[in-house]
Amino acid sequence: MADDNSRPVRRRTLTRDKVVAAALGIVDDLGWEQLTMSTLSSRLGIVTASLYNHVRNLDDVRGTVQIRAMSDLGAHLREVAMGRSGVDGLRALIDAHHTWALEHPRRYEALTTAPVDRDGLLAAALDANVALRTMLASCGVPEEETLEAAVGMFAALHGFAVLQSSGFLGDELDLDHIYETVVRGVLTGASLDPTKTR
Repeated sequence: MADDNSRPVRRRTLTRDKVVAAALGIVDDLGWEQLTMSTLSSRLGIVTASLYNHVRNLDDVRGTVQIRAMSDLGAHLREVAMGRSGVDGLRALIDAHHTWALEHPRRYEALTTAPVDRDGLLAAALDANVALRTMLASCGVPEEETLEAAVGMFAALHGFAVLQSSGFLGDELDLDHIYETVVRGVLTGASLDPTKTR
C-alpha cells in the first residue's frame, strides 16, 4: 500500500524527520533486518550518499527508529490511561499494550531488539513506563516497587505478544483464553486481584 513514506523525496526537501519516517515505513513493511542504507535511499528516491547529510550512519537511523517506536507506544499508553485508575485502568493499559504490539508487529520487534542507542532507548522506555507505573501506584503498589512491577508485567506481556504475532502458537489453541491466563498471572504477580477487572 503506497503512502507518504514510499514516495521519492527531493533532496532539497529532505529532512532528518523524513528520513526517520521512511525508515519506520521500511520496518513496518519489510521488517527490522531489511532496514539498510540502501533500502532507505531507494525508498526516498535518492542516492545513498545523500543520506549522510541527515544521519551519521545506519546505527544512527536504527537507534532513532527504536526510540521513536518506544515513544509511539508510550504516547498510546498515556492516551489510554487518561481518566482511568485502579485495576480497571491497569487492565486497559495491559490490553492497549497487547493491541499495539499486534497491530504494529514489526515496529514492536524493532523496539524490543537489542538496543542500538542504549541510553536513548532506556530514557524512552522509562518515559513510556510512566503511565503504567502511575496506574500501578493507583492500585496500591508502593511507589518504590512500581518500576520492577512494570518491568515484570512488560516481560510477561511481551513474551505472549511475540509468540502470538510470530504465529508460533498456531491456530489450534484458544489464544484469547491463554491471553486471559497471562493477564491473571501478571495481575497476581503484582499482588492485585484479577477478579476485579472486567
